[in-house]
Amino acid sequence: MSFVRTKTAESDHLVSCDGARTTKWQTPQTGNSVLEIQTYPDSSAITKSQREQLVPPYHWHWYQEEHFTVTQGYADCLPSPVTMLTRNSTFVFTLNGKDTKISATDPNPRINITPGAPHTFAPDPSYKGPCVIEISAETSPLSSETTSTDLGVSERFFRNLYSYLEDCSRQNTSPSLPQLLLFLDSAEVSLAWDVGPRWLMQYVTYGLGVVIGRWIGGGLLGYKGSYLEYYNPELNETKKGK
Repeated sequence: MSFVRTKTAESDHLVSCDGARTTKWQTPQTGNSVLEIQTYPDSSAITKSQREQLVPPYHWHWYQEEHFTVTQGYADCLPSPVTMLTRNSTFVFTLNGKDTKISATDPNPRINITPGAPHTFAPDPSYKGPCVIEISAETSPLSSETTSTDLGVSERFFRNLYSYLEDCSRQNTSPSLPQLLLFLDSAEVSLAWDVGPRWLMQYVTYGLGVVIGRWIGGGLLGYKGSYLEYYNPELNETKKGK
């Protein structure tokens, strides 16, 4: 049975994992490529299988600085320069192998991820209640006034990735590794490992994206970095200031 792509480009928001997360996009400020808002109605109710789909893999960005702002609830993030904080968290960030919890009530509910820093994030599973986080990224230096859509992390990337994973879940199909790596490679993103020197990890994971994602996935298997069913520039591209 062939894989069917749901036409989600026509929707102004995406619902993932039976409502465990809702994602929408707004016009980013000048100099940014995206402004994404994720809402989790109840972080504590998210199942293990849902978290496997919702939580990004450990990764790093080639050029862009990424910003996370918790506006409601608590989050866990992993960045190395940040120490572990004890409080009622709503998101957990992992940066450079260290976990940090951030709440909307913190004096500074924002964390910045520099290019090359390995990281991921997830809504705190112990927090009962809604969690909302805003994700933005500075425009890729490879983008210009002449590019038809923003390079790097953008609404295009997120819509394709989330829609694809949701379709895989609905059709009880395991996501294709070459397709996932092609999505990442097309967004100037590579997987990350906390093994060995960072520079070596970056060379290896970048190479994986190129060989398995770009060459095998895109060249041999015919996968694309973006699909019109998931993202249509005429419908989804928000007006951005470069």
